[in-house]
Order: sequence, then C-alpha cells, then structure tokens
Amino acid sequence: MIRARAAGPSPRTAAPNQAAPILAGLVLAVALAACGTAAPSGAASTSGQPPSSAPAGSGGPEASPERWPGTTVLAVIALGAADGEIQKAGADLQSAADTRDLKAMWGAADGLAKMIDALIPNLDRLDVYPPTKSVGRLYRTAFPELAAGAKQLRDSITSGDSAGVIAGSQQIAKGLGDYSPIREQIAALVEQAILQQRLYLK
Repeated sequence: MIRARAAGPSPRTAAPNQAAPILAGLVLAVALAACGTAAPSGAASTSGQPPSSAPAGSGGPEASPERWPGTTVLAVIALGAADGEIQKAGADLQSAADTRDLKAMWGAADGLAKMIDALIPNLDRLDVYPPTKSVGRLYRTAFPELAAGAKQLRDSITSGDSAGVIAGSQQIAKGLGDYSPIREQIAALVEQAILQQRLYLK
C-alpha cells in the first residue's frame, strides 16, 4: 500500500511568476502520464484478491502445477496490490495539475517515489523463479523511471525549478507508459500466486 503522504513544504514555486510556467508545463506532461493509468480488464484489486477470471489475451504465463518459491508468491501479491495505488498516483497527479495545486502535486510525487522505492526489493524475488523473470524485466524498466521522475518532480517543486518539474513529469509519463504492459500480466500472476499461497497453507 502507498505510504501516507507527507505534507508538502511551502514551495518557493508559490510565487506567481514561478508557478505559472511550472503549471503550464505540468498540465500537459501529466495529462500524457495519465493515459498509462487506465485499468485493464481483469486487473488485480488493491486488496490483493484475484479477479473472477483470467484476462483475455493476458501476457501472464500459464498456471503451473509446480510450487513457486514462497518469496516469489509474496512478491507477486505485493506488486499486484500496488497496481491500483500506482494508478491512483497518476490520477492524483492529474487532478492536482487540473486544479493548479502545487502542494497536492508535491504530495502525490512524494508518495509515488516512496511507494516505488519500497516495492523495488520485490523484483529480486521475481528473478529467482523463471516464469516470473520476464515481467520482472519490465518492472526493472518502469520502476526506476517512475521513482526518478517522482523525486525530480517533488524536489523541483520545492526548489522552484520549472524545467525540473516538466522533466520530472515527463519521466513519470515515460515510466507509466512502460508500466502499462505489466498490468495484465501481474493480474494473471496474482491469480496464480493466491492459488500457490493456498497450497502452502494446506
């Protein structure tokens, strides 16, 4: 789950002559980023429960009778639960841009950066099981982009760096674009992980 967002500082960008160019650039960049946050059919819920059926045409691997490593099961469930939070972060950034709310932008970016940093250790647990390695590679592209962009956006709002705000939001847009193909795969994998979890509990 996404951590509670820290209250944003009073950014120096609140000055009228600085806020206008920051917001003008951010609205466009975040609008592009929001395009990557639409939930796919059958996406995993943030509660970690699987969808009622596997998504059609899912890129996830076929269900396997063999047992997964326990750490891989936990990693897949955590990443599936975070999918909705990543979607919400994109929506929060869009909403903050629409309302010209720099403090809300700072909070959304800070929350996204902290969430991605907390999720990254799970990627090593995908690498230990061959059927989840391919989605792990996609995460290793998207997550660093999201984390770097969110941190640059947050820090640039604090320092009043309009170019940095635009660059950070564009990096978030790129990260969300690279994250998009993960979403159906993780939904299918969560279904299997929950079945695997039940096997461990027997």
